[in-house]
Formats: sequence, C-alpha cells, structure tokens
Amino acid sequence: MTFSGREEAGLLLAGVLREKLNLSDNTLILAIPRGGVPVAFAISTELRFPMSLVIVRKLGLPWNEEAGFGAVDPDGSTYLDQDIVNSAKLDSESIRNIADRELKEIRRRESKFLPSGYPDMENRQVVVVDDGIATGYTAIAACGFAKRRGAKMVAVAVPVCPSDSDLRFKDISDRFICYHRAGEFSFAVGMFYRDFHQLSDDEVMSYIKKASEMGLFEPSV
Repeated sequence: MTFSGREEAGLLLAGVLREKLNLSDNTLILAIPRGGVPVAFAISTELRFPMSLVIVRKLGLPWNEEAGFGAVDPDGSTYLDQDIVNSAKLDSESIRNIADRELKEIRRRESKFLPSGYPDMENRQVVVVDDGIATGYTAIAACGFAKRRGAKMVAVAVPVCPSDSDLRFKDISDRFICYHRAGEFSFAVGMFYRDFHQLSDDEVMSYIKKASEMGLFEPSV
C-alpha cells in the first residue's frame, strides 16, 4: 500500500471514518502538526466537520533525538514508554529538562498556528488525526489532552500503522481507526507515501487559511 501523498491518505481515511464511526454534528477533527494537518484537512473537507490542531511533541533520547521515549502535551503532561526510560536509565530531572525544551516548541507553534487558543472540546466527539503511527506516543498525548478538555469520545484515526497498534490504544482512546495495518518487521510511516516531505510552518498556515476560508477551521471560543 502506497499513498501518493497525505491528502489522498486523508480522503481514503475519511471513507473509513464515515463507515465505522457514528459521528455527530458535534465532531471536531484535531490534527497533529505538521504531518497530520493535510490528512485532517482532507477529512474535514470530505466529511464537513470542523478541524483544528493539537500541538504535542515527541520526547527524544538525549543522544538520539529521533528515538522517542514518550511525548508531552500542551499542559506539560508527559506520556512515557517506561521500558525505554528504564533501559536508557533516564532520571526524572533529565526527562523534565527534555519535556521543558519541547514545551517551548509547543508554545512557539501555538503562537503561530493557534494564537487564540484551542477550541472548545467539552462533551464533543474528537478525532485525533496524524499521517501515521510508529510508537504512537504523540497520538497518546493528544488523546490525554482532549480527554482533560472534556471530550466525551476520543478516537484516533491514521492512514497507516503497525499491525499491533490497536493494543497500544486499547486503554487510551475510545476508538482506533487505521486505513492500512502494516505487517512489515521494519516500519516507518514514510515507507507508505510517495510524497512524504517535511511540511514547513508556511505550509501548515496555508492549510489553516484554506480551512478558515471554507468555514472549517474552528478557533477558540
């Protein structure tokens, strides 16, 4: 399975969401930037539900930032892979320092992408969207944040994931939807896209602008 790009993946995923979730008029699509934004935009335009962003960040090992051991959400709550934390011998001070650094990037992105803040999530169906899942910790952090903001149902929806991803979200989200579950031993989200370029801030802003012009970007209340 290979997607041409993130928007095509979003359109295909929208069809699965329509079929498998009983979505109400009160549904909100929450994109994890940057890669989740075009996926969420395609879902929002296809299903006509409003979208916004949830800005979470991966926590990377001090000697290899690409290797994640968890994630942090906008409230500063951390979600950790305890096995990796233990094997890497990370102490609480090191974890806090890494989380604080990522929180600064969260605040920078919030000021750029969500200057008026997050939309109301109280008693709403929230669908957290990314372009794929590897470890899943950024999506887990997004779910935790949405639940604390009062969402009555939180689903995670991605175009591609490892075949065992359902187990990771069993106690985290109310529903987990994946278009393509991959059985490859060596997994990377980018393997399943012909175009998997890293989006710039300007590209994210262009999606926010397009969604706003279509009445589909939901600001804070």
